Amino acid sequence: MILPILYIVSTLDAFCFVLVITALNPYVYSLGGTQFYLGVLSSVSSFINLIWNPIVGSLSDTLGRKTVLLQCLLICLVGNIMTAATSSLHLFFISRIVTTFGVQIATLLKALVDDNIQTEEAKMAAINRMQALGGACFIFASLVSGYMSELENGFKYIFYLISAVFFVNLVLMSIIPNTHPKVTKTKDKPKQGFNVLEVVKKATANLTKVDWPKYWDLFTIKLLTDFVFMVFHFNLTEMLLRRFGITGKAYGYVFASISVTSILVTLTMSKLKQYFYSDDKSGLKRLLHGCILFIVAFLGLGLSASFATFYIFLIPTSISRVLLESTFIEVILARAAPQEKGTIMGTFDTTLALSGLTAPLFSGLVSDTWGAETCMLLCTVPLAFATTLAYSQRKRKLQ
Repeated sequence: MILPILYIVSTLDAFCFVLVITALNPYVYSLGGTQFYLGVLSSVSSFINLIWNPIVGSLSDTLGRKTVLLQCLLICLVGNIMTAATSSLHLFFISRIVTTFGVQIATLLKALVDDNIQTEEAKMAAINRMQALGGACFIFASLVSGYMSELENGFKYIFYLISAVFFVNLVLMSIIPNTHPKVTKTKDKPKQGFNVLEVVKKATANLTKVDWPKYWDLFTIKLLTDFVFMVFHFNLTEMLLRRFGITGKAYGYVFASISVTSILVTLTMSKLKQYFYSDDKSGLKRLLHGCILFIVAFLGLGLSASFATFYIFLIPTSISRVLLESTFIEVILARAAPQEKGTIMGTFDTTLALSGLTAPLFSGLVSDTWGAETCMLLCTVPLAFATTLAYSQRKRKLQ
């Protein structure tokens, strides 16, 4: 009974996530907000997540996954009701910050799967099933968002729908038993609380243990490409709505088609690797090609005079993103020793957090001053550096 409910909750959560990312920016524009406003909101949210995520993880270990997950769902319910009810940019900002404290739902659901399934194979199968359902949801939710946005007060209805879905998830999660093992108290073992300084200290210690000469090239390339993709994601809505006038159903179809492209590339990636990259043991050839494809895509996105041309260049953007992500995971795990894989993966995950802090502010300032297309063109600078680095490292390994 537990696993089917977790699948449903995970799917509905993915549905809400897509509704938010497709409706948030247009909603802000309708209230009179700017790219810089969105940049500040995104950066503040990323900073909170950077601090709050480990706290939620610690609380779930002590209080139980279900207890913390119910609290996260309640926070998201309240935050999204506030978002739907407001017409003020100040209150909108507050409502999204409130919601930030409850967005750890997907991570907690995966932890619940881990708690309730015994074998590693079954755990991975369950998590992969969740991700597949989430991918299908992206397509459906993009279309729902597009159609609803055409209604009068459509964005408010979207966030009321999100609130209703969170209420359903709250009810579903309250049904399942709390299977998290309780920690027994003993006199010899004092109660362990969460200490922010301790978490920072441990994270710093892990960073000092990383063999940076072994990983610096991968870390640099990943940091640069994550930053660029964040800039792309942040400016995509701006260009679709304000430059090309793509709204409503058409807006939803664009996001749905991007998702379909990513899914198809993901499904064919193993075949692509087999036919084109069978000799690429280091992964640097794929990283090089991914960066070059990114440069071509961003030049096309920034210089496109028509929506048709812009849409065509969205395809290589999706392809290069999938190629880079799959290669990074493979190469990092191949280079890392068994005892350091957790630390290395955690360290490389910080590139997303760093990009989340910097890319929105950069995008907001540049976009409001010179336009979103300038942001796209400027992204070729860090990509050129990443391409040069990948090329030089590959050339050195071939010698």
